Amino acid sequence: METNSEKFAEHGYLVVQSALSESDLAPLIAVVSAVVDARATELYKEGVISDTYKEMSFEHRWHAVLKACGRENEVFGWHTLVFSEALFNLITHQKVLDVLEHLIGSDIQFNGDFWVRPKLPNEKLTTLPWHQDSAYMPDTENDTHLTVWLPLVGVKLKNGPLQFLSGSHKSGLQTYHRVPDEAFAVPVLPPTSSDTDIDTLEMKKGDLLVFNNLVFHRSLVNHSDSIRWSTDFRFSRTGTALNGLWHEAIACPVREHESEQCPTSWQTWRAQWETSSHKDRFV
Repeated sequence: METNSEKFAEHGYLVVQSALSESDLAPLIAVVSAVVDARATELYKEGVISDTYKEMSFEHRWHAVLKACGRENEVFGWHTLVFSEALFNLITHQKVLDVLEHLIGSDIQFNGDFWVRPKLPNEKLTTLPWHQDSAYMPDTENDTHLTVWLPLVGVKLKNGPLQFLSGSHKSGLQTYHRVPDEAFAVPVLPPTSSDTDIDTLEMKKGDLLVFNNLVFHRSLVNHSDSIRWSTDFRFSRTGTALNGLWHEAIACPVREHESEQCPTSWQTWRAQWETSSHKDRFV
């Protein structure tokens, strides 16, 4: 039977089922819910909406608020809004780092890149084309950068799952170009053909997905009536150059050889955040 590291090396991605519990995810979900509540209350007080939709579920409330004021998501994901100790605790969670250690060793750094993403029903903005992450992270193609992707709700075909081209990371970074009216650069040569095998990942809340910076993946349209909430973070081996990436200022070591104790505290990371210049450029 293949080990997780062998599966990852072969496919370029790995799903670990039930890696996290409801209680592991609950603090970050509470932070996100508080952001939604604050924004809904603000819009209600301004007279923009006539209801705060407080009784609605996590999966539905933000969409109802946006519909009521005739708006859509204006950004691909939330960053500054969700900066919190709950976020830090999930990024540095022992269960998350244990998975990574089997793939890249015990000296691990968090790259500083984190997002919470509300994928709205029938939304083009968060429907991503086939791409490799290194296409959007200059000078990273010769190193291993891992994205950890965690669904905060169940993911089915109907609400916009991720799809992967297994093994596509082995061919290296492809050439990309911009297409008019599209927010993302796309590969010059299409990565699929009529006989390409495409892996569609339906996942449960608590499952963990980790993938390579060179594996082709995309996000499908959310055809449901609810939000497909997720969060993602990026990691690499400690010492891997970040080459001036926008989030380098808040990168930090999260695991050291032969120790399960995170070498960076929440207080230290918060201090990095407070002195960084990028935090004011993102929602």
